[in-house]
Amino acid sequence: MKKIIVSAFEPFGGFNVNSSYLVLQQLKPRYGDTEVSLIVLPVLYKKAFDLLKTAIEKEKPDYIICMGQAGGREKVCIERIAVNINSAASADNEGTIKTDEIIIPYGPNAYFTNLPHKDMLGICGGDTVISYSAGTYICNDIFYRLMNFIENSDREIKGGFIHLPFTEHFDKMSYMKLEKQLKTVEAILTAAED
Repeated sequence: MKKIIVSAFEPFGGFNVNSSYLVLQQLKPRYGDTEVSLIVLPVLYKKAFDLLKTAIEKEKPDYIICMGQAGGREKVCIERIAVNINSAASADNEGTIKTDEIIIPYGPNAYFTNLPHKDMLGICGGDTVISYSAGTYICNDIFYRLMNFIENSDREIKGGFIHLPFTEHFDKMSYMKLEKQLKTVEAILTAAED
C-alpha cells in the first residue's frame, strides 16, 4: 500500500477561505490501494514546512503533494520548479515580509519536482497545465524546502506542488468550480498511485 501526504494552506491575504483547503476537505482518506493523509498548514514562512516535516517523519509517505491557491490562474497548475528565494510584497499571516532572502543558504538555485508530472498532465487533460513559476511566496518556500528535504532523505520520496485557481466561493471573475478542482486533484492522486 502506498502513502500520500496532501497538504493545503489556511486562508491568507484577507480572504476567509482558501481554494486548497476547500479541496482538501473533500478528499477521501483512501484511493484504491493508496492511503491519503491530509494536513492543513499555516501561511507562515518556514513554520509551514516544519509542520509538514513532522508529518512526513511520522507517516513515512511515498508521495507528498502540497497544494496552494493562486488567484488569477484559470487552470490547475502542476509546478515544475522551486527557486531558492523568498521575495514577495505580501506578508505572511504573522505580518512577516521577505525581500530577496535565500531560503536555504548554499542550497542549489532551484529544484525540479520529481512527481510524474507528464503522467498527471495526461490524465487530467485540459483542466491542468505545467507551470514554471511557483512564485516567491510561501508556496515556493514550502516547495523548495520539501525538495531539499527529499534530496537529503535516505528514503525514496516523490514530491511537488500544485497551485489551484479561485473557486466559486470567491467574489472574483476568474475561477474554476470546486467540484472540477476536486476531480482534477483526485486524478492527480490516481497518477501518483501508478
